[in-house]
Amino acid sequence: MTRSAETCGLTARRALLFTALFLAAATPPAPAAGPASAEAPRPRLGFTSGSRETERKAEMEMLGTPTPERERAWLRALTEEPHVAGTTQGKKVAEYVRDRFVEFGLKAELVPYDIWLNHPTSVGLKLLKPEAATLSLREEGYPRDKDSYSEDAFPAFHGYGAAGKAAGQVMYVNYGTHEDFERLESMGLSVEGRIVIVRYGKVFRGLKVKEAQLRGARAVIIYSDPEDDGYVKGDIYPDGPMRPPSAIQRGSVQFLSSGPGDPSTPGYASTKGAKRVGRDQMTGIPKIPSLPLSYGEAAKILRALAGERVPDDWQGGLPFAYHLGPGPSEVEMTVEMDYAIRPLYDVIATIPGSAEPDRLVVLGNHRDAWTYGAVDPNSGTASMLETARGLGAALRAGWKPRRTILLASWDGEEYGLLGSTEWVEERVQELQKNAVAYINLDSSVTGGDLDVSGIPSLRDLVLEAAGDIDDPRRGGTVLDAWRSRVQREWAKSEPACDPDGARFDLQLNPLGSGSDYTAFADHAGIASLDFSFEGPYGVYHSIYDNFFWMEHFGDPEFLYHTVASRLYGLLAMRLGSAEIVPLRYGSYGRALSRELELLRREAVRERRVWEAAKAVPRAVEAGTPSAVEARKKPALQPDLSPVTQAIDRLTTRSNELDALLDRAQENASASPDPAALARLNDALVQVERAFLDKNGLPGRAWFRHTLYAPGLTTGYASWPFPGVVQALKNRDTEALQAAIRVVVERIDAATQRIAAARDLADGQGRK
Repeated sequence: MTRSAETCGLTARRALLFTALFLAAATPPAPAAGPASAEAPRPRLGFTSGSRETERKAEMEMLGTPTPERERAWLRALTEEPHVAGTTQGKKVAEYVRDRFVEFGLKAELVPYDIWLNHPTSVGLKLLKPEAATLSLREEGYPRDKDSYSEDAFPAFHGYGAAGKAAGQVMYVNYGTHEDFERLESMGLSVEGRIVIVRYGKVFRGLKVKEAQLRGARAVIIYSDPEDDGYVKGDIYPDGPMRPPSAIQRGSVQFLSSGPGDPSTPGYASTKGAKRVGRDQMTGIPKIPSLPLSYGEAAKILRALAGERVPDDWQGGLPFAYHLGPGPSEVEMTVEMDYAIRPLYDVIATIPGSAEPDRLVVLGNHRDAWTYGAVDPNSGTASMLETARGLGAALRAGWKPRRTILLASWDGEEYGLLGSTEWVEERVQELQKNAVAYINLDSSVTGGDLDVSGIPSLRDLVLEAAGDIDDPRRGGTVLDAWRSRVQREWAKSEPACDPDGARFDLQLNPLGSGSDYTAFADHAGIASLDFSFEGPYGVYHSIYDNFFWMEHFGDPEFLYHTVASRLYGLLAMRLGSAEIVPLRYGSYGRALSRELELLRREAVRERRVWEAAKAVPRAVEAGTPSAVEARKKPALQPDLSPVTQAIDRLTTRSNELDALLDRAQENASASPDPAALARLNDALVQVERAFLDKNGLPGRAWFRHTLYAPGLTTGYASWPFPGVVQALKNRDTEALQAAIRVVVERIDAATQRIAAARDLADGQGRK
């Protein structure tokens, strides 16, 4: 999964800012890192004192089950063949996962959906000028890696890419972001009638094609630059983990930030007989052709470009100066696609709940891959299988979760989160009534550094669980290593952002999009989480994302696959078994306060840049960010105080609720009143739904969460307060005021639900 890495500095951009928040000294301390597993696990959050020992013994059964040997065996089996969604190999892997679930003692079934998607029939790319050449759309084989020679993998193509033929002069537009195209226009250059070449990174690839299409380009080439994930970052494959010259990043070009899922059934499930819209009515996929390309082949195009030299920050890692064009490079692209309605298969395994069987905890990982998928996604599939085996062992030892736990193996994620989106759309009302949380595990391992994104109400649970698992290489716990790494990063950069006295507070990254939590969090309003263990990884979506890469570079001993399985299992068991649902809202207010402060800083920065550009317009050099600003409407100076006040109200009530929940779990009797517990748990679960706007976000109604969504122009990266951010970027005063009103209304609605839960917790704690 790709995420943009941005830093704070004076621009208030995000990377560790989302993971490492520093707050006023009055902020309640984070849970202490626990000792290593000699005393673990120690379930506390939501468990009454009378149930903790029983839960601890069950968790020990689960934790003792996953092994590196089994993780390795699962991954080897899962990655024997490429298994793109909608192929016979894809169904074979679905059946394999189902059969393993059954083998572990779980009830499991295939859930089919009929989805419109494409496979490539024929693709071609030729350099016409200055010297004719046919550009390769397949990767080079390496003797040490048998899988790299396979002809079974599809050649370079884009999921939901348009068919067509296009020829013309080439222009280079850096990463192809909205800002990059604006900057090119400020230089007096246009891509209309041209073939655009851009590099991967910064934003979702589909939005690069969208920006080019809006400006009249004929076609788009997207290549991987060595500055981003090739030799500039480290040794290249097969001698290291980074991208070699012939590696191709396949992927979807759906306009993800407008809405995922089957574009022929927008907003409703692709079940048999579902009404479908025609191709001309589909606004979420491109109409111009596009292809991915390796940097080895892209160099032949880029080296022959003339025109002005690119701005310094547009220069990539190839060993020559980059130029903008147009020409003299000319290319011809030919793309033929086989679009059809194809069966996709989710696999759903069920562990029935004993006390609250209607209430659901959902674990998910997608199974489909562009090639072999040893990292993306089948490292996560292997970890899920070992989690399932561990849960099966706990069940055989007598454990019974209070709530129903579903293990979902999704299909079609790579094309546009298809299997998960269609499954959620088919049962959204049931999920909004009963779902407690969704825990996503996409690519579980590329290294040993834990990274967690999620809704803030799950933060305390994650910290508790990570504190109960040993780090196999560093000593101490996974929480110790996570906190230490993020705090070191924070110490290097964060203090410069704020002159006030403050201290470190470990928080979750905000959710954007790019994986299967999207429908749960953004559409249905379900508390969601996504985690992985990360390291250097340059073969994303290429044929080299295979077992050889994982065994040599990602996790050779499969230690972190095993850690991921154990963490996944602990989260599932605690969400499924705690008498009081382990959602806590005190960290929600702190996270929102910090996100609002970052937003305020960004607004100040944009205003200053605009004012500087307008002050001396003749001194502004064409093609600079200042030149772009000089062409725009004035940057807004938002009054965000109503949002601040709403967050303060939510924080006050949340802290009260959390304190009462802690008291309630300590004071509860050995047999808490089931009806009272049900009312309290219903109240806790429904808080997240209050953040939804039934009308959806402006211009993209499928996205309903008013606090977290992928950026409209980023696709992957999160825009906290997305409606407000969109209005600020559009410099639309009316839209800004409307967005602020909606945010305040939704936060206040959540505060009311928190207050109701507080009253119920108070009554529970007094019994």
